[in-house]
Amino acid sequence: MTRQTQPIPFQPLGVIARRSREMAERAKHLEGEDGVRRCKKCLIPETEQTVTFDDEGVCNMCAVARERDEDIDWDARQQEFQDIVEQYRGKYRYDAIVPFSGGKDSAWVAYTLVKKYGLKILLATFDSHFRRPLHLENIERVVRALGCDHVTFKANDDVIKKTMLESLRRRGDFCWFCHTGVVATPFKVALMYKVPLIIWGEPGTEQSGGYYNYKTKTPPDERWFNRQINLSINAEDMQGFVDGVEMRDLEPFQLPPWEDLMNMGVTSIHLGDYIKWNAPLQYEILNKELGWQMAEVENLHPRYHYEKVECFLQGTRDYLRYIKRGYSRTVQRANLDIRNGVMSRDEAEEMIHYDAQRPASLDVVLDYLGIDEDEFNAIAEDHQVYPHVHDPDKVRAAQRKLDDQPLWERLLSGDVPSDIDQ
Repeated sequence: MTRQTQPIPFQPLGVIARRSREMAERAKHLEGEDGVRRCKKCLIPETEQTVTFDDEGVCNMCAVARERDEDIDWDARQQEFQDIVEQYRGKYRYDAIVPFSGGKDSAWVAYTLVKKYGLKILLATFDSHFRRPLHLENIERVVRALGCDHVTFKANDDVIKKTMLESLRRRGDFCWFCHTGVVATPFKVALMYKVPLIIWGEPGTEQSGGYYNYKTKTPPDERWFNRQINLSINAEDMQGFVDGVEMRDLEPFQLPPWEDLMNMGVTSIHLGDYIKWNAPLQYEILNKELGWQMAEVENLHPRYHYEKVECFLQGTRDYLRYIKRGYSRTVQRANLDIRNGVMSRDEAEEMIHYDAQRPASLDVVLDYLGIDEDEFNAIAEDHQVYPHVHDPDKVRAAQRKLDDQPLWERLLSGDVPSDIDQ
């Protein structure tokens, strides 16, 4: 058997983009407009990776939301959660590990566990490498106000850059390093401190509803990691794809041996499977009680500026989804409001133009990755999901640069300011 000694180069062939264009022309002829099917209740299109529709044209995520409101006994779920935490209270160095990005969801978990349940928790953070200044302030506010212990893991910039470019080309998503690092870190911290209970935040049940639901819950385990988190690329794959990277360089992006976690008796759960999630209300409480602040996010309606405030690259990542699937985060958040009965479909449709913006941060990302916009667009279009076809003429220029963009232009060019701790 011949052993591979060189990384495997990857070059998009344009086949998917070409087929999508051809099929879309047929769809327009047969169906009119863009030929993309959408839920009759919310705005989710058929290009979402796990969507299905019933005979009435309603998507499975709307069905899950109905199940959440009509079939789940949340009082019983809360008691179930109470029973779980009591099994661990006071028996270990910490009662629980909380995966902590510092965003609204993980801040809410920390707040709930400390204020409502009186647990001693350890916050475990994977440094997403592009953390915005206001986000770092939010982390400081939460940690200080709740009196939590906190550990942070940061990975190598050169390795991150290489994996970003590779996962962009292969999966149309440059965030492989962050997806995997964010999930792997809390499990490693749990092993390090011998704390077997890990409590995550909101399950993705209503945002990507094909794998789990409120009845089955969303178990954050090895299968979940490989099914939903790592883009079907594990660290061994990535080591074979990129040059100049050893397996130990990819340690931040690997789960620890699962048998070690099983031997420790790890229990990993989502708080949102036991306590009904309400992001707008939770933001208001976090703001009032802890001083947690929202921030402008590119390509996102101001109504949702409590969402994804952590990362400077968020606007460009959401723009990638818009090119590939024809919708992005404003539509996703508006769909949740529709399902929660606080917004009509017509009202949501008036907001969706926010998704169709070229973010100013794209220029910084392109410079950091060493590619031009033509290559970026070609990669993104080659990952289009049929029957969507991206129309560049529908894209508007960014409303403006984020206030922290000048900082990132300097930082990612190698000019590290002395007055910021990144």
